[in-house]
Amino acid sequence: AFTVSRVNWIAGEAPGGWIAADVQIRHRHQAAPARVQALDDARAEIEFATPQSAVTPGQAAVFYDGDEVLGGGWIDSDRD
Repeated sequence: AFTVSRVNWIAGEAPGGWIAADVQIRHRHQAAPARVQALDDARAEIEFATPQSAVTPGQAAVFYDGDEVLGGGWIDSDRD
């Protein structure tokens, strides 16, 4: 699990509660099933269904529903 900041929700408003999404964490990374929850201050928390390697602060994370982009932000850190 990790957090992202400077999140931009394409719909304009953050969803309430957890949503299912495929999350891509690098340009060549295959988007993987996860759940995403909006937090305060344009942040979100991401939990992958299965562990992903190389979740790197400073990289982009983009949230998808199929081919539709839901939003995205910049990886902050692993959640502790």
